[in-house]
Amino acid sequence: MALKSHTQWKEELIITDEQGNSFCFGCGWGVEPPVAYIPSQVDWSRCVPGWLTDRRLEVIDLIKQEGHLVEDWPYPEVRPANDSAF
Repeated sequence: MALKSHTQWKEELIITDEQGNSFCFGCGWGVEPPVAYIPSQVDWSRCVPGWLTDRRLEVIDLIKQEGHLVEDWPYPEVRPANDSAF
């Protein structure tokens, strides 16, 4: 099975795995084509949950298939998509 994605609002791209785990990537506002910001290769394993650690290239491919540009961006913390604290 493969990862899935959907846009939530204009500024969030949600990636979901086969077990229903989700992670939110930030996106640019009002830009065309849309831009998704992901942790750099160096920061990836620190910033994403364990289920996504070895799937960076798959995430990048999926984001591009959705029509987004991909930019490395500093990520200060992990943010699960289903975290109601945000």
